[in-house]
Amino acid sequence: MSSVASKRARLCAGNNVDLCQAIFKAHGLSDRRSDSYWSSDGQAPPYYPNVATLEADAGAVQLAEIARLTSVLAASFSVKDGFCRLDLQPLGFSQLFEASWTWMDLSHPVTTPSGWERVEDAASLEMWEFAWADHASPSSCRVFPKAVLADPAIAVLGRRTTNGFTAGCIANRSERVTRVSNVFATDGSPIYRNAVRAAANAFAGSRALVGYDAGEGLDEALACGFEATGPLRVWIRDSQDKEE
Repeated sequence: MSSVASKRARLCAGNNVDLCQAIFKAHGLSDRRSDSYWSSDGQAPPYYPNVATLEADAGAVQLAEIARLTSVLAASFSVKDGFCRLDLQPLGFSQLFEASWTWMDLSHPVTTPSGWERVEDAASLEMWEFAWADHASPSSCRVFPKAVLADPAIAVLGRRTTNGFTAGCIANRSERVTRVSNVFATDGSPIYRNAVRAAANAFAGSRALVGYDAGEGLDEALACGFEATGPLRVWIRDSQDKEE
């Protein structure tokens, strides 16, 4: 990986952890963050890891923290290896998926797509999450509590109609990048390009847009102008492994 790609991957991983911290805080869960990893002893909200790596060459300290968590967490939990550097099979993990960080420099202004807005209140957020969950989430648990609306670094965005939200995404900003995630359209129509445009205008200031995707999602991101900028891998450890 080139030095530019490595730097971009670190910025992507750091931004991803920023969102993890915000979501855990919204759920009232404690966490810890060092230069090399982020982790939490709390029960993660659906689709969120308990560990995410922040540096490519800090495997020893990262493995030590993951091993510690296997001794204190009874439930299944996942690890996001932001650089595909860890082998977690000896700790009882299996690979859930592999993906690519994506990056887009915004070389010119873009306009927010018609009909898109920022979710501002708890009732609208619940409506947004209902639409998102119907498309993308089999979990019955709330993933995005109303506390996320108070975080100035998170923007929940959606296209609203008289019947509710029909499309949406989340944008979260860091100092140098903004990530677009949780993209959905209730009718399954292509919506990624509009979500990117909405995310690009969610915050003041110019930042590169980032994300991560795999398969058809990655193809769609690349078609919208993103570049693949480094691999990541997610591992999961089932709770029954702890009892062996």
